[in-house]
Amino acid sequence: MIGKPTIHGVSIRLAASILLALVFMTIVLQTYFPLDISTSISSPHQFSSRYTSRPSKYSTSFVAENALIQNDSLLINTASAKNINMPEHNMSSVQLTIPKRITNASQQTITHIGFLKVHKAGSETMQNIFFRFGLKHNLTFVLPEKGRYFRRTGSAMPVRPGNHHDILAVHSVYSRKLFRSVLPIDSVNIGIIREPLERMVSAAYYYRDVMKRRDLLKVPKLNFIHNIVNQPHLYDRKPFSRTKNSMGQDFGFSSTITINDTEEIEKQLDLLKKDFKLVLVLERFEESLILMKRTLNWDLEDVIYLKRNSHAHKPVVLSPNELNKFKSTCFLDYVVYETFYEIFDKKIAAEGPDFVSEVEHFKSVLHLVKDYCEQISKNLSHKSLRIAQSAWNEPFEISNQDCRFLQMNDFIDFIKRRHRELNGISSLRKKRGVQ
Repeated sequence: MIGKPTIHGVSIRLAASILLALVFMTIVLQTYFPLDISTSISSPHQFSSRYTSRPSKYSTSFVAENALIQNDSLLINTASAKNINMPEHNMSSVQLTIPKRITNASQQTITHIGFLKVHKAGSETMQNIFFRFGLKHNLTFVLPEKGRYFRRTGSAMPVRPGNHHDILAVHSVYSRKLFRSVLPIDSVNIGIIREPLERMVSAAYYYRDVMKRRDLLKVPKLNFIHNIVNQPHLYDRKPFSRTKNSMGQDFGFSSTITINDTEEIEKQLDLLKKDFKLVLVLERFEESLILMKRTLNWDLEDVIYLKRNSHAHKPVVLSPNELNKFKSTCFLDYVVYETFYEIFDKKIAAEGPDFVSEVEHFKSVLHLVKDYCEQISKNLSHKSLRIAQSAWNEPFEISNQDCRFLQMNDFIDFIKRRHRELNGISSLRKKRGVQ
């Protein structure tokens, strides 16, 4: 009988079985204990167009468990973001790779943006986000020569010959002509809305108590909001005010429009729906920022924020009759809010099943950043916070300077000084004969 073929006394079948077992063990080991990977990615510099490539300014390092101090950076994984105490010593770390696509490689980062800064609708927080993004990418902002409102083309701070503005993120009333006069033709418009009654109540207390507006100081403090709602003919006579159709004014509606001018209202709404790529919703802020991140193809670090310009006030409950009266008075605010809230809902629904997971991950990162910046403000830490890679972001760092920018008051003054230095405003004025 002919014997079975062998290789050095071992049957081919046995050898094949051993080989398959080794391959299987290798796959298992790589799945649960993969190799550490490090990729160096170049830093972003000046960008000359709306679109930029997607470099990260940090080397890539993947971690899974808790935290690790590396190169004077505090490295934290967001899977255990809650109830984490900032570690003071090195901790063991399991390394893993994440196969999911982090960004849309077929798109490029949008850097030409017109943001409509709606009063008392998270606009200071949004402005902070756009200012930090612009600084990161060395972009140029539309800024008024005086004050904080951009009202006409000639009021913008000049730029050097050959340069152009990239981002508008200061207060203005929306006008297609005005926005296009200072921004590149390929700019994307972003807006924000807030539930009208909540916005009005917030504005009423803020402009009375902080800004000391005379018209609001005249309203009796007892039943303050109820007085405004029930007696607009006494306390809110103008077509537009910070407590009356303020969103309608910011979105460019005419002050002559009445509640019965349905055709004119629809005409303006149609224009806005064409002109605005995305309108965020303050009540769904984290969802809004992740949707904006995806729409503009930004990085997660670009939409990090700390809550700003919040003014505490007593809760207000209107009767059904009062609410109906308020809706009739502030009809434009409700038209804007209901129109764009519905559009926002549809956009969220179209994002796919991983959207909710990304929002939850984002909230975990925000929790870490808030705790870290609080420690920085108390001089309890001097290390950078390093956020680990996830399915939705590359690793990135939050530094002491980032916390200062996140918490900065009067950010616009800093941005204006930077603009003057970069664009040689004094020399430009001399050439124009302006003192």
